[in-house]
Amino acid sequence: MKKIIALVLAWVCILVLAGCGKNDTCKIKITVPAGAVEEFVYSEEIISPTGNQISISSGEGLGDTEVVLKPIEVREDNTYEPTYLTPGMPVEMDVEKGAWFKIGVSMQNPTDTDITVYVEVKGVEIRIE
Repeated sequence: MKKIIALVLAWVCILVLAGCGKNDTCKIKITVPAGAVEEFVYSEEIISPTGNQISISSGEGLGDTEVVLKPIEVREDNTYEPTYLTPGMPVEMDVEKGAWFKIGVSMQNPTDTDITVYVEVKGVEIRIE
């Protein structure tokens, strides 16, 4: 009987620890190429929401801008409009759970060197395309 109780307690501990430390907040890098004049520049990584809503906030090097999601693999035909993003004020976006998106920021780069900026996204998994 003691072995069964010990086994059950061990499984409970394993299940509890498996859920601990799950970090679904990701730092997404966006490189704005030298001379870029496009309306939006997109990340290399693609994200998949783990729920029906994500939170996006400004990261390093990013000031006031617009942020948009570009559908890569989706089941539903939704339109994702650009949303204004200000440092210190995250935006919440309704999304299709399990779909895959690139994140874009409205930023131009008239210089001769690339600029790297970051956004932080909560409620997603990432992969590199």
